Amino acid sequence: MTNLMQRFTIVCLALWLAACASVGNGAGGRSPGRDYLPGGVQFYSYGVSQSKENFANVERAQSYYALYTKQRTWTDITPGKASGVINMLQMYYPLDVRWKLKDGREFMLEKIDIRAIMRDYFKTHDIQMPWQKEGRPQQLSSDGDPSLVREIKDDTVIIKWWVTTNQTPVAERFTPSGAATLWKRTDEEFIVTTIKGVPTSGIDFDKWVEISK
Repeated sequence: MTNLMQRFTIVCLALWLAACASVGNGAGGRSPGRDYLPGGVQFYSYGVSQSKENFANVERAQSYYALYTKQRTWTDITPGKASGVINMLQMYYPLDVRWKLKDGREFMLEKIDIRAIMRDYFKTHDIQMPWQKEGRPQQLSSDGDPSLVREIKDDTVIIKWWVTTNQTPVAERFTPSGAATLWKRTDEEFIVTTIKGVPTSGIDFDKWVEISK
Protein backbone atom coordinates (compact mmCIF):
# COMPACT_ATOMS: atom_id res chain seq x y z
CA MET A 1 0.00 0.00 0.00
CA THR A 2 2.90 2.32 0.79
CA ASN A 3 4.48 1.76 -2.63
CA LEU A 4 1.10 2.33 -4.30
CA MET A 5 0.66 5.63 -2.48
CA GLN A 6 4.18 6.67 -3.43
CA ARG A 7 3.52 5.95 -7.11
CA PHE A 8 0.24 7.85 -6.91
CA THR A 9 2.00 10.83 -5.34
CA ILE A 10 4.71 10.79 -8.02
CA VAL A 11 2.11 10.69 -10.83
CA CYS A 12 0.19 13.60 -9.29
CA LEU A 13 3.38 15.60 -8.89
CA ALA A 14 4.34 14.97 -12.51
CA LEU A 15 0.92 16.10 -13.75
CA TRP A 16 1.10 19.24 -11.61
CA LEU A 17 4.56 20.13 -12.93
CA ALA A 18 3.38 19.58 -16.50
CA ALA A 19 0.45 21.87 -15.94
CA CYS A 20 2.70 24.57 -14.49
CA ALA A 21 5.03 24.26 -17.46
CA SER A 22 2.17 24.66 -19.92
CA VAL A 23 1.08 27.86 -18.19
CA GLY A 24 4.59 29.28 -18.18
CA ASN A 25 5.32 28.48 -21.84
CA GLY A 26 4.01 30.07 -24.98
CA ALA A 27 3.99 33.63 -26.29
CA GLY A 28 3.84 36.15 -23.49
CA GLY A 29 3.66 33.39 -20.90
CA ARG A 30 0.27 32.25 -22.21
CA SER A 31 -1.03 28.73 -22.60
CA PRO A 32 -3.83 27.67 -24.98
CA GLY A 33 -6.29 27.99 -22.08
CA ARG A 34 -5.48 31.63 -21.32
CA ASP A 35 -6.18 34.88 -23.10
CA TYR A 36 -3.83 37.84 -23.33
CA LEU A 37 -4.37 40.31 -20.49
CA PRO A 38 -3.02 43.85 -19.97
CA GLY A 39 0.76 43.74 -19.71
CA GLY A 40 0.66 39.96 -20.20
CA VAL A 41 -0.28 39.45 -16.55
CA GLN A 42 -1.64 36.15 -15.30
CA PHE A 43 -5.01 37.19 -13.84
CA TYR A 44 -7.71 39.82 -14.16
CA SER A 45 -10.93 40.55 -12.33
CA TYR A 46 -14.39 41.46 -13.58
CA GLY A 47 -15.75 44.51 -11.84
CA VAL A 48 -18.13 47.45 -11.77
CA SER A 49 -17.46 51.05 -12.73
CA GLN A 50 -20.70 52.95 -13.29
CA SER A 51 -20.78 56.71 -12.77
CA LYS A 52 -23.90 58.54 -11.61
CA GLU A 53 -23.55 60.94 -14.54
CA ASN A 54 -23.67 58.21 -17.17
CA PHE A 55 -26.48 56.44 -15.32
CA ALA A 56 -28.65 59.56 -15.10
CA ASN A 57 -30.97 58.54 -17.96
CA VAL A 58 -31.13 54.84 -17.05
CA GLU A 59 -34.15 53.46 -15.20
CA ARG A 60 -32.98 49.86 -14.80
CA ALA A 61 -30.07 47.80 -16.06
CA GLN A 62 -28.69 44.27 -15.63
CA SER A 63 -25.75 42.22 -16.89
CA TYR A 64 -24.47 38.65 -17.05
CA TYR A 65 -20.80 37.70 -17.55
CA ALA A 66 -19.99 33.99 -17.73
CA LEU A 67 -19.20 31.12 -20.07
CA TYR A 68 -22.28 29.09 -19.19
CA THR A 69 -24.99 29.84 -21.78
CA LYS A 70 -27.76 27.43 -20.77
CA GLN A 71 -28.65 29.58 -17.78
CA ARG A 72 -28.27 33.30 -17.23
CA THR A 73 -28.41 34.88 -13.79
CA TRP A 74 -28.86 38.60 -14.17
CA THR A 75 -27.41 41.09 -11.69
CA ASP A 76 -28.48 44.72 -11.31
CA ILE A 77 -26.27 47.54 -12.52
CA THR A 78 -26.23 50.59 -10.26
CA PRO A 79 -23.83 53.52 -9.87
CA GLY A 80 -20.68 52.56 -8.00
CA LYS A 81 -17.18 51.11 -8.30
CA ALA A 82 -15.93 47.67 -7.29
CA SER A 83 -12.89 46.22 -9.03
CA GLY A 84 -13.24 42.57 -8.00
CA VAL A 85 -16.76 41.20 -8.37
CA ILE A 86 -15.18 38.06 -9.88
CA ASN A 87 -11.47 37.48 -9.31
CA MET A 88 -8.53 35.48 -10.70
CA LEU A 89 -9.90 35.09 -14.23
CA GLN A 90 -7.66 34.04 -17.11
CA MET A 91 -10.13 33.76 -19.98
CA TYR A 92 -12.65 36.19 -21.45
CA TYR A 93 -16.35 35.31 -21.37
CA PRO A 94 -19.40 36.51 -23.32
CA LEU A 95 -21.16 39.53 -21.83
CA ASP A 96 -24.92 40.14 -21.88
CA VAL A 97 -26.41 43.50 -20.96
CA ARG A 98 -30.03 44.67 -20.90
CA TRP A 99 -31.34 48.06 -19.82
CA LYS A 100 -34.23 50.50 -19.91
CA LEU A 101 -33.98 54.28 -20.17
CA LYS A 102 -36.23 56.69 -18.31
CA ASP A 103 -37.88 57.66 -21.61
CA GLY A 104 -39.15 54.06 -21.94
CA ARG A 105 -36.73 52.75 -24.56
CA GLU A 106 -35.24 49.30 -23.90
CA PHE A 107 -32.02 47.80 -25.22
CA MET A 108 -30.35 44.39 -25.23
CA LEU A 109 -26.87 43.18 -26.13
CA GLU A 110 -26.36 39.41 -26.03
CA LYS A 111 -23.16 37.39 -26.16
CA ILE A 112 -20.83 40.33 -26.66
CA ASP A 113 -17.64 38.60 -27.82
CA ILE A 114 -15.20 40.03 -25.30
CA ARG A 115 -12.47 37.64 -26.48
CA ALA A 116 -12.65 38.94 -30.06
CA ILE A 117 -12.85 42.54 -28.85
CA MET A 118 -9.71 42.14 -26.73
CA ARG A 119 -7.88 40.25 -29.44
CA ASP A 120 -8.38 43.20 -31.81
CA TYR A 121 -7.62 45.77 -29.13
CA PHE A 122 -4.30 44.24 -28.12
CA LYS A 123 -3.13 44.13 -31.74
CA THR A 124 -2.52 47.88 -31.52
CA HIS A 125 -2.64 48.63 -27.78
CA ASP A 126 -1.21 47.37 -24.53
CA ILE A 127 -1.63 48.50 -20.95
CA GLN A 128 1.42 48.40 -18.75
CA MET A 129 0.75 47.67 -15.11
CA PRO A 130 2.19 50.03 -12.48
CA TRP A 131 4.90 47.65 -11.30
CA GLN A 132 5.96 47.07 -14.91
CA LYS A 133 6.38 50.81 -15.40
CA GLU A 134 8.50 50.86 -12.24
CA GLY A 135 10.60 47.93 -13.45
CA ARG A 136 9.94 45.67 -10.46
CA PRO A 137 8.05 42.44 -9.69
CA GLN A 138 4.41 42.60 -8.70
CA GLN A 139 3.87 42.70 -4.94
CA LEU A 140 0.86 40.41 -4.63
CA SER A 141 -0.18 41.77 -1.26
CA SER A 142 -0.55 45.36 -2.46
CA ASP A 143 -0.48 45.52 -6.29
CA GLY A 144 -3.86 44.71 -7.78
CA ASP A 145 -4.66 42.95 -11.05
CA PRO A 146 -6.39 44.81 -13.89
CA SER A 147 -10.18 44.82 -13.82
CA LEU A 148 -12.48 44.51 -16.84
CA VAL A 149 -15.50 46.76 -16.36
CA ARG A 150 -18.58 47.81 -18.33
CA GLU A 151 -20.60 50.99 -18.10
CA ILE A 152 -23.90 52.11 -19.57
CA LYS A 153 -24.47 55.57 -21.01
CA ASP A 154 -27.81 56.24 -22.70
CA ASP A 155 -28.09 53.67 -25.54
CA THR A 156 -24.46 52.55 -25.35
CA VAL A 157 -22.35 50.03 -23.43
CA ILE A 158 -18.75 51.02 -22.76
CA ILE A 159 -16.12 48.28 -22.28
CA LYS A 160 -13.09 49.42 -20.27
CA TRP A 161 -10.04 48.29 -18.34
CA TRP A 162 -9.60 49.67 -14.84
CA VAL A 163 -6.05 49.80 -13.42
CA THR A 164 -5.26 50.89 -9.88
CA THR A 165 -1.86 52.34 -9.03
CA ASN A 166 -0.62 52.04 -5.46
CA GLN A 167 1.36 55.25 -5.14
CA THR A 168 2.71 54.44 -1.70
CA PRO A 169 6.37 53.34 -2.09
CA VAL A 170 6.78 49.60 -1.71
CA ALA A 171 9.05 49.97 1.32
CA GLU A 172 6.40 52.02 3.13
CA ARG A 173 3.35 49.83 2.55
CA PHE A 174 3.76 47.76 5.71
CA THR A 175 4.91 48.58 9.22
CA PRO A 176 7.64 46.52 10.94
CA SER A 177 4.89 44.58 12.71
CA GLY A 178 3.41 43.58 9.37
CA ALA A 179 0.24 45.67 9.60
CA ALA A 180 -0.68 47.56 6.43
CA THR A 181 -0.37 51.32 6.39
CA LEU A 182 -2.84 53.63 4.69
CA TRP A 183 -2.04 53.47 0.98
CA LYS A 184 -2.56 56.20 -1.57
CA ARG A 185 -4.22 54.82 -4.66
CA THR A 186 -5.22 56.29 -8.00
CA ASP A 187 -7.46 54.70 -10.62
CA GLU A 188 -7.16 54.92 -14.39
CA GLU A 189 -9.60 53.59 -16.96
CA PHE A 190 -8.85 52.67 -20.57
CA ILE A 191 -11.81 52.59 -22.98
CA VAL A 192 -11.57 49.56 -25.25
CA THR A 193 -14.76 49.99 -27.27
CA THR A 194 -18.33 51.31 -27.22
CA ILE A 195 -21.29 49.30 -28.50
CA LYS A 196 -24.74 50.60 -29.38
CA GLY A 197 -27.57 48.64 -27.81
CA VAL A 198 -30.11 46.77 -29.92
CA PRO A 199 -33.62 48.22 -29.41
CA THR A 200 -36.11 45.78 -27.89
CA SER A 201 -39.19 45.80 -25.68
CA GLY A 202 -40.92 43.86 -22.93
CA ILE A 203 -37.88 43.01 -20.82
CA ASP A 204 -38.89 41.38 -17.54
CA PHE A 205 -36.24 42.72 -15.19
CA ASP A 206 -37.72 40.75 -12.30
CA LYS A 207 -36.95 37.48 -14.05
CA TRP A 208 -33.50 37.05 -12.60
CA VAL A 209 -32.81 33.54 -13.91
CA GLU A 210 -33.33 32.40 -17.50
CA ILE A 211 -32.89 28.77 -18.52
CA SER A 212 -32.43 27.86 -22.19
CA LYS A 213 -33.70 24.56 -23.55
